[in-house]
Amino acid sequence: MLRDQREHVQGQAAIADATRRWTRSFALALAVGITYFVAARLSLRLVREPDGVAVFWPAAGIASGVLVALGRDARLPVTIGTMAATIAANLLGDRNLVSSVIFALCNAAEALITAGLIERYFGARFTLERLRPVLGFLLAAVVAVTLSGTVATVAYKLFHSPTAPILTIWEHWFASDAVGIVAVAPLVIGLAAALPKPPTRSEFIEGTAALLAIAAMTGIIISLPQEPWQTVVPGALLFPILLWLAARCRPVYAAAGAFMVALTVAWTATYGIGHFGDPTLPIDARILQAQAVILVATIGAYVLAALFAERRESEAHLARSNAMLERERNNKLMSLAATTGTISHEIKQPLTAITANGLALRRLLEAERPDLDEARAAAEDVVSDAYRVGHVLDNLRALFGKVDRTQEPIDLNRVAVGALRAMRAELSDHRIVAGLDLAPELPPVMGHGGQLQEVIMNLVHNAIDAMGAIKSDRRTLNVRTKRDAGNAIVVEVEDSGPGIDPNRLESIFDAFVTTKPQGTGLGLAICRMIIERHGGQLSARSNGKDGALFRLVLPSDSLENGAARPVN
Repeated sequence: MLRDQREHVQGQAAIADATRRWTRSFALALAVGITYFVAARLSLRLVREPDGVAVFWPAAGIASGVLVALGRDARLPVTIGTMAATIAANLLGDRNLVSSVIFALCNAAEALITAGLIERYFGARFTLERLRPVLGFLLAAVVAVTLSGTVATVAYKLFHSPTAPILTIWEHWFASDAVGIVAVAPLVIGLAAALPKPPTRSEFIEGTAALLAIAAMTGIIISLPQEPWQTVVPGALLFPILLWLAARCRPVYAAAGAFMVALTVAWTATYGIGHFGDPTLPIDARILQAQAVILVATIGAYVLAALFAERRESEAHLARSNAMLERERNNKLMSLAATTGTISHEIKQPLTAITANGLALRRLLEAERPDLDEARAAAEDVVSDAYRVGHVLDNLRALFGKVDRTQEPIDLNRVAVGALRAMRAELSDHRIVAGLDLAPELPPVMGHGGQLQEVIMNLVHNAIDAMGAIKSDRRTLNVRTKRDAGNAIVVEVEDSGPGIDPNRLESIFDAFVTTKPQGTGLGLAICRMIIERHGGQLSARSNGKDGALFRLVLPSDSLENGAARPVN
């Protein structure tokens, strides 16, 4: 029954997911169809005689731009929307059903070929921020328009019998669709890329100002007198504004500026307005010079935008590299400081003990009746602490060195006893009562005995320092070992000091964090690093009033076979 319910729930989820996908696809097809239809109807009003081919076909840029921006998941809805809009727009004109269907197939194939070539050679995440993809986009548009224009021209010649030569029709068809893709598709691609990361306020203000400036400049150039201005100079007047957009803003702003120029020039040339609509020139000449200006302005804008985008990316990469080098330098300096501080921190304790025992030995020997047993004990402590210095140096070399050290089975009870025995003089001097609660028959843990003993000794030493602020009759220290869940071994060091602020419990393990006036803040950081290298965890608990409990957990499940393994 539960299985049937689970399958029912999974089936409902699959149906809901499929419904969402079809809804999104339908919405995309509808949006592309409406936009394509409006653009196509406007373009069909700008036809040249006697061939009847549209002067400017921005609808091609809409379909191609959406496919490039959204990827292969949008192929079916964009194809359906493009074909439906093409058929509807042509049937409302003077085209018949058969030719309208062929034109629809050509327009859809044009967008699919453009997007397919871009995805094939530049991947799914196409961007206008590099020169090579921009040039590849232009080449893909040329290939797609050449193929679709050839088929469409043959169909147009067969079904509508225009008086113009077939080569002329193809040239006009090619120019119309190519200009439409080059002028519109980058704007669609740029807008889609900008949506996830909106421009900053300053970029938006500057980009909008530049677009308004290019609109004003476009209005000026179309109102220029015919002589001596012909075609090159008016287009050149747009260059400073396009350069401004390319240098200061994202490529989407350059694409928007180029689209504004293309749309304005195409309309004025067709309807005989301003400079590009000189009624004394034949319509073909007017359209040719308008298309030349459009191509020069758009391609120049895209190339400049890509070059400046690459430069901005290179500058950002260089800044990141410099920041990484600076961090690496600081890390190396910090590592050097940490190594030096650790050596000083770890050696200070045994050297202090050696000094104390040496002074005690001298004092005993200078007495009238030297206590030889006490003197012998002090001398043994000096020798033991001297050996300990050597062990500390070996442990530090193993800790910071790159050579792997082989782990061995370690008895944590013996390690805890050894740590308290090494610290007994310090505990006695500070009048601290130490307790030892060892769990019997603990399984061994794999590790480095000297490093683990240094960890426990460091925790004991910190506890001694912490209890210096309370009365001597309340100074107690407990070291416990026990089993934990999951076949782990636990060592706890608990003191009766003033405790640790609960808000600082986690930060006390950070390097260079200390509450001691003369502390380096490296002891606990090194302790945690040692325990983590042994596959364990070191943590602390305190309510900030009644002492602190440090707890280290080490795994023992890997030691059952007793095999030695390297430790990093």
